[in-house]
Amino acid sequence: MNKFAALLICLAGAASAQEFPALYHVTGVDEGDVLNMRTRPTENGTVIGALGFDAKHVEVVEEDDGWGRVNVEGLSGWVPLDSMERQEGTELPAGYQYKCFGTEPFWSATVVGENLTFTRPDDDDKAFKVGELVTAISRDAPHALLGSKLGENVALVLNHTQCSDGMSDYVFGFSGSVVIGGYDTQVYTGCCSLDMK
Repeated sequence: MNKFAALLICLAGAASAQEFPALYHVTGVDEGDVLNMRTRPTENGTVIGALGFDAKHVEVVEEDDGWGRVNVEGLSGWVPLDSMERQEGTELPAGYQYKCFGTEPFWSATVVGENLTFTRPDDDDKAFKVGELVTAISRDAPHALLGSKLGENVALVLNHTQCSDGMSDYVFGFSGSVVIGGYDTQVYTGCCSLDMK
């Protein structure tokens, strides 16, 4: 009986674990003050940045002992999650908007609802209608969606692996690949974020 109770407690803990990345609002900071971002997930970490008292839609990439990793002003650091409020339904695959991007060449794929807009600075934007983001059968990842427009198809695959854009110190919670097929096939790889700014 005790083994069964222990198993139930373990399963309940696993079921209540929160998925990351997810969006948060700063809530536990006085008006006019800031929430310090530190180099390590501890009060002893050096302050390297800050979030405003009213910051909204802040992407928390991962959690470590009550601290969340965020990206601010070109740096990645840690803030205490007890001063943040999670915005339920923003984590993937439930989240309805996210973007993927890469460098060399620069590109981005922004997904809002059933629309995916693919952008490159040297080409016209491409607007695709896409289906629902789905998750691999019997797995937590990867997530994928398919879409099309006249004469072209698109596939977007997100993997739950940390990613760096190579241009900043930011750490992102997803890597992503976009495949566009039509006259020719193009494959782009990069990082993905819930932060739409």
